[in-house]
Amino acid sequence: MSIQSELKTRFGDAVIETYLQKDGKPGLVLKPEALLEICNFLHDSGFDHLSLISGTDYVERMEVVYHIWSYARKENIVLKVKLDRENPVVDSVTAVWRGANWMERETYDLVGIEFKGHPDLRRILLPDPWDGHPLRRDYDMSVDQYVYIDENGKDVVTQDASKILREEALDGKN
Repeated sequence: MSIQSELKTRFGDAVIETYLQKDGKPGLVLKPEALLEICNFLHDSGFDHLSLISGTDYVERMEVVYHIWSYARKENIVLKVKLDRENPVVDSVTAVWRGANWMERETYDLVGIEFKGHPDLRRILLPDPWDGHPLRRDYDMSVDQYVYIDENGKDVVTQDASKILREEALDGKN
């Protein structure tokens, strides 16, 4: 029995849809509340490597995609969860695969999807005071944000570039 069929049989309505990707990898769309249980089952079934987590902002929803590999079985599986655009929250899978830590943080930072139960969910690429999530459709690209480090070593995000430009001019970099 394929892993797709096994998951559909075992978890029933928690599997909303099964499909094949263009590259032939089997995929499943899951109810978000079933993600953690299904990931635990997959891990216990030999799917020991989480290759990728990505987040996507569609007009009507947000989506998180998980690419999972089994070295023992030599199989891939792709899981998707569709989330409410206004409250994109899903369980963290860091307890299942430790490598999810950085991928969930990156998805949070850039797309704004929150991972409930994550041990340290904070920005990973942008400074903490950054306003918004750059890969969201509603991110305001017309507002420039500049980062500088204050006297105390803290990141400061501002829309006023004059301080940065003054410092460059004083350092002879202008």
